[in-house]
Amino acid sequence: MPAHRAPIACLTEVHVRLGAREVLRGLDLSLYSGEIFALLGRNGTGKTTLMRLLTGQLRPTSGAVQAFGGDPGREAAPRRMMSLVPQDIALYPRLTVRENLEIMAGMAGLSKRDIPLRVEEAMALVQVEGRQQDLIDHLSGGYKRRANIAAALLTRPRLLLLDEPTVGVDVDARLSLHRALRRLRDNGTAILLTTHDLDEARALADRIGIIASGRMAEEGPVGDILRRMFGDRREVVVSLGREPDDSIKRTLERLGLTPGTSPLEWTSWSTGVEGFASLSAGLQRHGVDLHEIRLREPGLEHVLAHVEGARS
Repeated sequence: MPAHRAPIACLTEVHVRLGAREVLRGLDLSLYSGEIFALLGRNGTGKTTLMRLLTGQLRPTSGAVQAFGGDPGREAAPRRMMSLVPQDIALYPRLTVRENLEIMAGMAGLSKRDIPLRVEEAMALVQVEGRQQDLIDHLSGGYKRRANIAAALLTRPRLLLLDEPTVGVDVDARLSLHRALRRLRDNGTAILLTTHDLDEARALADRIGIIASGRMAEEGPVGDILRRMFGDRREVVVSLGREPDDSIKRTLERLGLTPGTSPLEWTSWSTGVEGFASLSAGLQRHGVDLHEIRLREPGLEHVLAHVEGARS
């Protein structure tokens, strides 16, 4: 972020110990208005703990948590400027979208005079106006998630926190949710979300952070991080036409391939077009029954393995 921009929220040298386990160990993070920050890491690495710190549900064992000029663990004012969208749908299934939002607005302390405007505004931001009279129970997973986000927008938060916002939704719903989040970002909202999908982070986030061993192991634009880790290397994925016998397996291993997620998938790494072409020619020369060979960007498992290897 540019030096002249002040963060709206930051964690500084934060340690969190839960029982005998130290979940966070000196973690630093700054969040800025008008950006989407995606948080990645294995389960149990502290992503949810970090969100609980920001919303004041948890206090650090040591270190400082600041949001909007105050401590959310001690002061109500910072908490009123943020909203958390949990992974589970927190709506009444037998009520309509509009009924849910009107109830949530009342629970958030909005006046009866302001509720109609805020409900209309929130529905428009995530584009659920056309489904406002539908029961939550009758909505698709994607529309349920949009309505869930709309409920969090009723208070016009300056910081929106989302826990796995697109898990379990189809591709079209995911793209719609991405468009809604970009609109919020463009309107100046800061968005922090957790995800296990590096492709989603690549498509959506301005910056990402990777938590490992209780610290922010990597932080920045996803393209910069991948270039720093892998340069111009790409994963080669070889899909076979039939399951290989022992002889073909030995050939694949000699060519530098390792088994993938199934007996029909083998992978390697390639730098540039020449290495890719050389491997393809070698497979054909040895009579490997090849269904497909393609390049793909490094995935989250590669990134996490790189980070964990660097810290071991």
